[in-house]
Amino acid sequence: MQAEDSNNDNQSSAQQARKYRLAWLAIIITIGVASLSIRLLMRYDFDNSALLYVGIPFLISLAIVVFRPLSRREKWWHAYRDRAYIALIIFLSSSIVLFEGFVCVLMFMPIYFFVVSIGFLISWYTHTRSARSGKMYVSILPLLILASSIEGTTEFLSFDRESHVTVTKTASLSRDQILRNLAQPIDLQKDRGWLMSVFPMPYRIEAESLNPGDIHRVYTRYHHWFITNTHEGEMHLQIVDVQPNRIKTRFVHDSTYFASYLTAIGTEISLVATGPGETEISLRIDYERKLDPAWYFHPLEQIGVSQMASLLIDEVMIRE
Repeated sequence: MQAEDSNNDNQSSAQQARKYRLAWLAIIITIGVASLSIRLLMRYDFDNSALLYVGIPFLISLAIVVFRPLSRREKWWHAYRDRAYIALIIFLSSSIVLFEGFVCVLMFMPIYFFVVSIGFLISWYTHTRSARSGKMYVSILPLLILASSIEGTTEFLSFDRESHVTVTKTASLSRDQILRNLAQPIDLQKDRGWLMSVFPMPYRIEAESLNPGDIHRVYTRYHHWFITNTHEGEMHLQIVDVQPNRIKTRFVHDSTYFASYLTAIGTEISLVATGPGETEISLRIDYERKLDPAWYFHPLEQIGVSQMASLLIDEVMIRE
């Protein structure tokens, strides 16, 4: 009898080990397929579309449920925790395979887990509910998500990309003092907003005058892997128009890391005297969004560009 129990235990252990190996094999295969799919999207210029940021995560969530089936006996939070852990492994491993930098990883992670979570909830509801009406309703959601993943694949399937941000602040400085500050050497290695702190700041800025036609040059250096895999870039800003209360510029070249996310168009600085020694400063930045879906990247870029505009006003124009 003891021999039979021992054999059963050995068989159970062998089965568990086999399931464990198969699970890891499925994870490795999913990592490979995801990495290859992203490479194909990059090859055919679809890596800025929602195919990458919505379609791939949703298919990964479905793949996880296929090789890690759901059970009615599982608590939903335990099931979600286990599958979210697998999704994280696939996400980080694919990022390593694709040599992605830490900024890309941080920007992609929120929408990745949002879509993966939706995929899990759809699968969980489908497996645990028996009401036909509920299942019929939930079965439509995958089609809606897959349909939304084609945003940005063509101009017809894209929302308006041009946008702008305007930040206004009041300074206890005259207009002439602000103009003098604009012509001084610039150092942006300061404390900045939570989103801008992720991105590399310029290490050198060449801006000696404010004459129409002058070109200011901004140099950036981004280490994809914190200390190595470095991307050097330049941004050239041409002074277009200079008036007593207004300065307009346009971007004529951008090879910085920011160009991966948006196309900078131009800026406009307005200076309005509001009292003795007091000036209202307005900085408008025009840009074009490159990434889809718009519901995720539009507000994210609005926040980022707003923080940059605020930083420029504080550290370049006011300099308190």
